[in-house]
Amino acid sequence: MIPTSNKWELSSFIPPEAEKELQGYPPILRQILFNRGYSTHELARQYLKAEKPAVTSPDDLSGIPEAVTRIQRAITNNETIAIYGDYDVDGVTATALLIQYLRIQGAAAVGYIPDRFEEGYGLNNDALESLKNDGVSLVITVDCGIRSIEEATFAQIIGLDLIISDHHHPGDEIPSAIAVIDPKQMDDSYPEKELAGVGLAYKLIEALNSRQAHPKIDHHDFLDLVALGTVADLAPLVGENRYLVRKGLEYIRKPLRQGIMSLIGVAGLNPRQLSATDIGFALGPRLNAAGRLESAQAALELLITKDVGQAAYLAQELE
Repeated sequence: MIPTSNKWELSSFIPPEAEKELQGYPPILRQILFNRGYSTHELARQYLKAEKPAVTSPDDLSGIPEAVTRIQRAITNNETIAIYGDYDVDGVTATALLIQYLRIQGAAAVGYIPDRFEEGYGLNNDALESLKNDGVSLVITVDCGIRSIEEATFAQIIGLDLIISDHHHPGDEIPSAIAVIDPKQMDDSYPEKELAGVGLAYKLIEALNSRQAHPKIDHHDFLDLVALGTVADLAPLVGENRYLVRKGLEYIRKPLRQGIMSLIGVAGLNPRQLSATDIGFALGPRLNAAGRLESAQAALELLITKDVGQAAYLAQELE
C-alpha cells in the first residue's frame, strides 16, 4: 500500500430513522442519498425522479411583477427591447430564449452580447448609448448586471429603462433599475437560489405567459435552451434545476430547434439518447467556443435561426 499524508474524513453511517425511511432502496443507494441530505422517502423520490419542487411560482421572485408590467407596456407600445446577455452558454441561451419569446409576442426584440476581448463582461456605457441611438427604450439583462451600479445609473441618465436579470451574487449595493431579478438578493424569498441565468429568463416568460388567457406559445417549448444553459454553466443539478434539465432533455431528444439539431449532428450524437453529460462535454463546449475565441454572435444566431442551411453552416463553424 502506498503511504499517504491525506487525512480521510468518513461520512457517518446512516441512522436507523433514515434507514427506515429509505428502506425501499438498495443499501449503497440509501447511504449515498443520506450523505447528500435526502434522508426521507419523499426527499429521495423528488431527487431521483427530478420532480418539480412544490413552490416555484415566478411571482415569488423579487422584481418579476415589475418586470412583467414594463415588458407588457413595451410590447403594447411597439417599443424596441434589447436583450443584453453574457458571452457564455448560459448568457447566449438566455438571450436566445427571450428574443424568440418576445418576437412571438409581436415585440421588436434585438440581442446584444458584448465582445469578450473588446468590451469584457457585463454592461458597458458605450453599448448602452449605442442601443439608445438605435431606438431601444428597454434593456433586459440576462446573466449579468447585478454589479453594474455605474452603468445602471448611466442608463437612467440617457433615458433607457433597465430590467436586470442575473443569478450572480450582488455586491453591497443593488443597481437602480425598473426591476432587479436575482434570487441571491438579501430580501428575495424564492426558495430556489441556484437557478442559472437562463433559468431566470425562463421564469420571466413563465410569468408573462401566466398573464395571458391564451398564450401564443407554451413556455415549456423553451426548456431545451434552459437545459443547455443550466448544464453548461455547471449549475447544481438539484431542486428546480434538476427538474428543468430533466424536462429540457425530453425536448432536446425530439429537437424542434433547427440550430440544436445541427449542433447535435456535427457532434455526432444520437438525439434520442442525449444526456446531461453530452451537453456538458459536447454541445456546451462548442457553443462556448464562439464567445471564447471570437464573438458569441455565431452561437446566438445558431440558436435563433429557422433556416436549415444557415444552421448547418453555423454549427460547422463552431466545430
